[in-house]
Amino acid sequence: MRLRIPVSWKSKRFWGETLEAYIYLLPTLAVLGLFTFYPFVNAFRYSAYDIGTRTVPGEPVLVVTEGVDDWMALLRRGRISEELSEFLHKKFSINPEKLWVRLRQADRWVLREEEGGREFVVLRESETLTVRPAVTRWDLQPVGWKNFEKVLKDRDFHKALLNTTKYVVISVPVTLFLALLLATLLNQGVRSRALFRTANFLPYITPWVAVAMVFRWIYNRDIGLLNYLLSSFANLFGTQASLFDWLNDARLALPALIIMQVWRFTGYQALILLAGMQGIDREYYEAARVDGANAFQAWRKITVPLLTPQIFFLLIISLIGSFKIFEEVMILFMGSGPQNSALTIVYYIFRKAFESGHYGPASAASVILFAIIFILSLFQLTVVQRRVHYER
Repeated sequence: MRLRIPVSWKSKRFWGETLEAYIYLLPTLAVLGLFTFYPFVNAFRYSAYDIGTRTVPGEPVLVVTEGVDDWMALLRRGRISEELSEFLHKKFSINPEKLWVRLRQADRWVLREEEGGREFVVLRESETLTVRPAVTRWDLQPVGWKNFEKVLKDRDFHKALLNTTKYVVISVPVTLFLALLLATLLNQGVRSRALFRTANFLPYITPWVAVAMVFRWIYNRDIGLLNYLLSSFANLFGTQASLFDWLNDARLALPALIIMQVWRFTGYQALILLAGMQGIDREYYEAARVDGANAFQAWRKITVPLLTPQIFFLLIISLIGSFKIFEEVMILFMGSGPQNSALTIVYYIFRKAFESGHYGPASAASVILFAIIFILSLFQLTVVQRRVHYER
């Protein structure tokens, strides 16, 4: 038997192996730093500022010294000279028919391209006119904790926090419970077991856009599959079921979102639980059978306790993922749902930043979301994990 001698941290071998390990980890650390740590640090920094944008003239691309008065006369009437239109078309591929004067002032005009949104500033400087591309610059004004105060007093944020909490509290345990039942069924000796496993994993790998578009049809009030099935079921008992407007009724928007999420993630979680079940030593079940335990007792006393590492893992990743729900809401409802009934925290951040232009409060809301996820994850790692049973 060959013994492994511990390497002292003072030896060259220790530092050589450590450096080699970090070299292998370098790509992962770079990705984490660029796409995780750097955005969060910036979000925390920007949360202390009132962030605005202002348009300023860039470097001149054209200087006009002749016919200045004629150009100015046209610009004052909201028209653009043919020479300027032709120049912008040649240099920036701008369609002259899509170019118009957005702002007229004494010695300053702003031209805007209707299709691409590009802007140009025409300035009167002494006896010349200069044409400059418009450049957008950030304007940061320190405000301390005022952005957090605005967010915490915002009714839309309260609504988003309530909706997200309801979604997490319902979808996470329901998905985990159904996945546990599904994994138990797949673990039995049924025919075509591999086919069923693949079919249950397909919803998870299907693109979100395709899933949401299919569910938009399923939830359609008049031609949707769900209302058709509910009506057919009601007809079996001689009753008439009313048609539900899933996507336009504020009371049904959140349940519709939860149903779609449960359908998508149940199969994925079931496969992880199934892998855990197949790793349990069969001697436990044989001993329980000798002691007279039935199948349900063996499942409750052996399977579930020995699956707690997988259950704990799924609980953490599903909790974090549920708090970050965004694409599903945007695609399914084409917005935040009727009366903000499907407004979530991440969608609130998106709307604040990219629809309202309030980048400071949006950054503050993202920091609050991080704090919520961090506290809940820490609670699970310190309290819930005590009930996890690791087989030795």
